[in-house]
Amino acid sequence: MMLTLSVPFSSAHLYHQPQWSDEKNRQVFGRCFTKHGHGHNYVLETKFYVTSASCLDDETRYRKILNQLVAVLDHEHLNFVIPEFKEKIPTTENIALYFLEKLKSEVPLEVLHSVKLYETETLWTEILL
Repeated sequence: MMLTLSVPFSSAHLYHQPQWSDEKNRQVFGRCFTKHGHGHNYVLETKFYVTSASCLDDETRYRKILNQLVAVLDHEHLNFVIPEFKEKIPTTENIALYFLEKLKSEVPLEVLHSVKLYETETLWTEILL
């Protein structure tokens, strides 16, 4: 049985490669390169394998874990506040990998099916395990 949980959060990020000139950053990242960055209302969708007997307990437990994970990023500027993004550009893919790494320390890997992060309704990334 599959349990799908979705948790929204809002964050800002900046696409910027410090080794490049402003001109090259603008050329590569377009409107995503600005002095202060920009924000999104993200949705983290995670799927777990559960048994029907444990579904309610698992849902409560996993929802609590997801809420705690997104709370760290919620209403923060990822480049400036989250240590993992001080040197790494917080793309949708890198943020999804961030969540996967955090989840791996909280739940057994065999119960994780996928991590999907929506930046917008039409821009998302998914990691299938």
